[in-house]
Amino acid sequence: MTHLHCHACGGLIQDAADIDYRAPRASAQFAMPHGEPCSCTRPVVYEHPPMLGGPEEDQTPDGQAA
Repeated sequence: MTHLHCHACGGLIQDAADIDYRAPRASAQFAMPHGEPCSCTRPVVYEHPPMLGGPEEDQTPDGQAA
């Protein structure tokens, strides 16, 4: 099983639906992962959100061209 850790506090993310995805950046500060639950209001993960739907479906906001 894969465990997701919050990049802000290092805690385990209990509900992936609540993740606040932020664009990856070199200057991001990452907390040391640990086994306690995430204590943030919304867990922070510095990566692009997973795609929803199939690759043939439009993934851009409001159907705008990328």
